Amino acid sequence: MTSGRKLLDSPSLETTDEDLMKLIAEGDQAAFAILYKRYSPILLRFCTRMLNGDVSLGADIVDEAMFEVWGSAKKFAGKSKPSTWMHSIARNKLIDFLRKNASSKIDKDLLKIAMEESAPAADAGLVEEQRDQQLIRHMDKLSADHREVLFLSYFKELSVKDISITLSISDNTVKTRLFYARKKFKKILSKTDIHREYSNE
Repeated sequence: MTSGRKLLDSPSLETTDEDLMKLIAEGDQAAFAILYKRYSPILLRFCTRMLNGDVSLGADIVDEAMFEVWGSAKKFAGKSKPSTWMHSIARNKLIDFLRKNASSKIDKDLLKIAMEESAPAADAGLVEEQRDQQLIRHMDKLSADHREVLFLSYFKELSVKDISITLSISDNTVKTRLFYARKKFKKILSKTDIHREYSNE
């Protein structure tokens, strides 16, 4: 117990999300700083894309979401991954903003939220990044529901359970949407250069 406690007392860039959450729940600012640096860029890209490139506004929403992460860490029950939980918080912040601000520059289709992020992981190679960007552009041809579950499954690598928690829908609904989304997406990609690569994954 003592050795484990010492490990958690010294968070580092290698500390897992789960351990960081435990420390944050105890008020550890260093752990929160690491988690913020790890996920704020991902959340910012997601929010900025939904807000049609408004980085400043996106940053404000991300800060609100991360502030809630800090204040609600004790309530995190570990039923999903910390990343899933944080994504849900950011998604809800965006929904609240969209409901309160009927601006013409903002996409009003709330069902698109949570699948509009376009950037891959920071350490991805150029070829992979270009491939992912192409996939996302082709995803625009799917319905909002199908784009959303496919994005969370393919790019975020979330399980059916995590997707159901993120979107507040049943596991069976997730499975059904994924089945039809993949079927329709492969048909769309059948006329592209990346069809074979995607089909083999």
